[in-house]
Amino acid sequence: MLDRRTILLGAGATALLAAGRVAAQATSHVVEMTGSPGGDMAFSPRVLRVAPGDSVTFRPVGGPHNCQSTPGMIPQGANSWRGRIGQPVTVTFGRPGYYGYHCLPHRGLGMVGLVIVEGEGRDANLEAARAVSHPGKAAGVWAEIWDEVVS
Repeated sequence: MLDRRTILLGAGATALLAAGRVAAQATSHVVEMTGSPGGDMAFSPRVLRVAPGDSVTFRPVGGPHNCQSTPGMIPQGANSWRGRIGQPVTVTFGRPGYYGYHCLPHRGLGMVGLVIVEGEGRDANLEAARAVSHPGKAAGVWAEIWDEVVS
């Protein structure tokens, strides 16, 4: 027969395990791809900090946008991605580091962004990501992003 103390201890342990599972679950985030011809082309937010295992859905709101990783701007061993024009794409970020991305049709207009995955080893690809060159207005937007996150 179980006594009251055993039942209470068991219930407490079960509650702690459940709370730990909830805390360890990944979070889903949304980044909107906005802009239309003649308007500003942007990701909102353009900088997002997440935890390892979190996912981000890049969702087009206006205009023919996509989201894809920028070569040279993801951590070594991480998977690149390329969403289809006009379609949302969801990416799960498993490795700490800096992940640069852009909209293929509007990169030169400055439609770029950054996901920072926190955790040990986060800065391993920072210098390589910062060294990538970008076309048109994207170069200026990247200068603003780096000033914002590495100051």
